[in-house]
Parts: sequence; structure tokens; C-alpha cells
Amino acid sequence: MIRPLLSAACLAVLAACTPASDTAKHGVSTDPDGATGFITSHLVPPETATFRDGESVPRDSDGRPYSYALLGQPLPALTGQMADGSMFDPTMLAGRWTVIDIWGIWCGDCMADAPYVAALVTAIEQDPDLGFLSIHTPANPNRATPEDMYGKYGSVAAYFAAKGYAYPTLLDEDASLRAALQISWTPSYLLVDPQGVVRGFRTDLSVAEGEPVKDFLKDVAAVKAQAAAAEPAAPVGPSGIGPDGAGRLSGATPFNTNAIRAAFPGYEIVPGQMTAEGETYPVFHAVRAADEAPAFTIEPDWSRGQVHRVSTDNPAIAGPDGEQIGAFRLSQLDAAARALCMPSADEASDLLVCTEAHDGALFQRLFTPDKDATDPTLSGMAYYPPEAEPAD
Repeated sequence: MIRPLLSAACLAVLAACTPASDTAKHGVSTDPDGATGFITSHLVPPETATFRDGESVPRDSDGRPYSYALLGQPLPALTGQMADGSMFDPTMLAGRWTVIDIWGIWCGDCMADAPYVAALVTAIEQDPDLGFLSIHTPANPNRATPEDMYGKYGSVAAYFAAKGYAYPTLLDEDASLRAALQISWTPSYLLVDPQGVVRGFRTDLSVAEGEPVKDFLKDVAAVKAQAAAAEPAAPVGPSGIGPDGAGRLSGATPFNTNAIRAAFPGYEIVPGQMTAEGETYPVFHAVRAADEAPAFTIEPDWSRGQVHRVSTDNPAIAGPDGEQIGAFRLSQLDAAARALCMPSADEASDLLVCTEAHDGALFQRLFTPDKDATDPTLSGMAYYPPEAEPAD
């Protein structure tokens, strides 16, 4: 927290957090109207709010901000190295709600928050619809040396090892991410929706009354519920499959629950297994209800970590021309498409496979011969997404 004895240079930084080495007490709020709550919109600050020279951020007497500039705005692009040495993957924020913690080892108030963050991460790990990312940042560009940022630990990895913490952390090594995110206090917590828009903000968990972690998650759940209520209802009729995709899945798609849930709104995504060529491997099934047959089966390409195939043999799923399994005949397929049909590579299946290519993806119709083998019947359809472009 900010104390009168801090130097003018420290007061000028955007960090606005008491250094860990300071003798001030951390994790407390001395302002009866302190800026310690969870906010989702720009509120009118109390009359006691103050402004620092050259700033437009209203603050309480401890320096905590009453507002956050990016509420309702897209989250700026994040790049950089993670604490474990890997490069940050933007897809970890795609398709789900995410809590982002901006903090620093140098920051006393962040250290007071550390046990709460550890509990928060544990709770978030139980929610497949909610993710977590921390960003370790310096106080400002002039305090970005390893000594300034990490002190006796020397690195975030060493700090985690000493404290027993483990969660994804992006390193802001020059305060550029801090500037882009317009952070005026550490620690700060952002709630970002699946579309990448900032929907919530708060400062220290340690200064909150009651049960800080549980109450914060209740605030998060309330925002998610409000957003869900404002969305158009998910389609209740059957989805389709064709050369452009299956459901809302089109293009290269990560093989994880969040991405697949986003691709099949209105469906429950449940784990399953398939056996092919004597090997059993995990898949996802998209079902309307637990007692119904799967509408889609989603299979992985483990070498790329993405969806390999989406298939269906459910008569409720329509093909690109409205065709339905069990009712559509090979003779109804146009001549150009029939010309692409070939016997299945699996000689035991006796299937006829008709394949179309479209923008790097493949779509297949599978036909099974009738008893008299005169006009095979559509028995399945499958969509193969294109492979993801390799990273530069």
C-alpha cells in the first residue's frame, strides 16, 4: 500500500504498491471507502477520491484505484515468455472465461495476496469453464532488473519452488504489458470473457472482508450468468455437418473441452472411447441428453493437439444438402460427387466413401450397400478440419 513516507519517485510509478522490503503493513485497507471491491462498470468515485499529478485515475487514501480503464474493452494482445521457459500461447485464453492476476515478487501487497492466489488457482482448476493466468510485472520500466523484480529469489520459477506454488505465469520483463494493460495497482485481477473482453476488475484479495476467494468466485459467477442471460438461446434443433464444418467447428481446432464446448453450443460434451485397428483412444461425444445417442463424435490428432475428425451416424444430423442418415441414397447424390466415391480402405467394412475437399478440409459421406446392393444408403458423415498452420 502507499504510505506518506514513500519517495516521490515511488509515488510517480504506475505500480502503486508498497515494495516488499518496506516496513509498512501489507494486505490492509485504511480507507473506510476503500477501492477494494469487484467492479464491472465505471462507477462514480466517492468525494474522498484523490488524483495524482498527471493522472486521471481516482484513488482511495491507500492508492488503490476506483476504476479500470479497459472495462468493457478488448484485452490487449499478450506475448512473451512464460516462467517455465515456454512461449506464451494465446489460445490458452480462447473460448473460455479467464482470471488474470497482475503481480510482482517485489510488491508487498502481492506477497500478502499470494496464499489467496494459490487457493484461487486450486478452485479455478475445478471449473472447466474458467481459466487462470498470472502476469509477473515490474513496478515500472526503470525497475525491471532481476534484482528489482525478483529480489533474493532471482526468478519466478525459484520463488514458486520455494513457496510450493505452480500456475501459468507470463513474464513482463520490461513493463510493456503493464503499460498496455493500463495497470495502476498491483496486485490487480481482471476477468476476461471468452471473446477477449475485460468484464471485471478488482485489487487485492487480502484486503477483502469475509471469504475473499469464495466471494471473488461468486462475483465471477454472477458476471458469467449475466452474460449467459444476455446471449441468444443456443439452438435446440439438430446441427449440421458438411464441407464447411460440423456444428460451429470449422478450421483447425484445439482438442480440449473448452474449444469443443464452444463449437457445439446446446450440447453436453462427455468423454468417451473409440477402438480402431485394435487400439483404444479417448474421444469426446456431443450429446443433447445423457440418455441419447451421440450427435457427434470428436476424435483427436495427438501429434498436433487438435481435432482430427468429427463424425456422426445420428439420423437427426443433417448433411450439407439436408440429407439424413438412413434415408438418403447414393443415387440422390449428384453425378460429380458420385464420381469421387471409392470403396473404403477397410476391406471388411464394405463401405463406399465419397470425399469432398474444401479449403484444406475434407468432408466424407459413407454409404452402406442394401441387401440387394442396388442403391447404398447413407450411414455416416465425417468432417476433417485442416491442419493448423505451423508457428513461425
